[in-house]
Amino acid sequence: MEIAADACKVVGKPPIYKPTVEAYDQWAPVYDTDGNFLQALDSIMVRQMLLPLLTPLLPPRARIVDLGCGTGRTTLELLHLPDVRIVGLDNSRGMQAVAMARCNQTLETLAQEARAATLSFDTWDMLDEAHDVPEVAKNADAVVSTLVVEHIPLDVFFGACSRILKRAGLLLLTNMHPDMGAESQAGFTDPVSGEKVRPVSYAHTVEATVEEAKRWGFETVWGPEERDVREDDLEKLGGRAKKWVGKKVWFGMMMKKA
Repeated sequence: MEIAADACKVVGKPPIYKPTVEAYDQWAPVYDTDGNFLQALDSIMVRQMLLPLLTPLLPPRARIVDLGCGTGRTTLELLHLPDVRIVGLDNSRGMQAVAMARCNQTLETLAQEARAATLSFDTWDMLDEAHDVPEVAKNADAVVSTLVVEHIPLDVFFGACSRILKRAGLLLLTNMHPDMGAESQAGFTDPVSGEKVRPVSYAHTVEATVEEAKRWGFETVWGPEERDVREDDLEKLGGRAKKWVGKKVWFGMMMKKA
């Protein structure tokens, strides 16, 4: 359940707000092709900064849960970590179907010694109190959750991470920056109907995120890092990033469960 931002500004049609699962199921067929710059920036930060920080801290045969894996954008990065066990969780079956297809295809192309040991997916909604964390995701060494918490109340999100992680487990978290959230939110234009669709979103501040994490027994081990869009980013991020030059659009951090 990843996000894309600033994608709902077609003149003349007000956005239609839908429950998050319904919106992402509808979004799944075009999610990876709608030119979203925040996803692109997040992938750069995860690949170049966050995973290099996380990887040396993982134990052998680490179980990593990609919480809100969406179409597998971050899961694909995790596949290149040798001998880890990856579990992708998402509440959208449409998004997860895309993730399963693209990740299994990629896994087949990687040499055995340079790829994850196992890959599995399960459907789970953090907001559904009637269903506990899937067994395959429990007692994890690390949770990676990229551009997800915008759609989840902070107490629900950190409660879920706490139930998934073993003691001293690591949490790598990224999200839309609240400065961007004040002007934009996740959403897309349906290519068939032309309707602008937005799921439920929250503009969590960096401070509130850190404070809520502390209430659930998490301590910050890196960050929070805040990132703006720079002129030299535009070639990599695309034209939709231009209006955000000089503005903070992303934040990330790594935490440890006490």
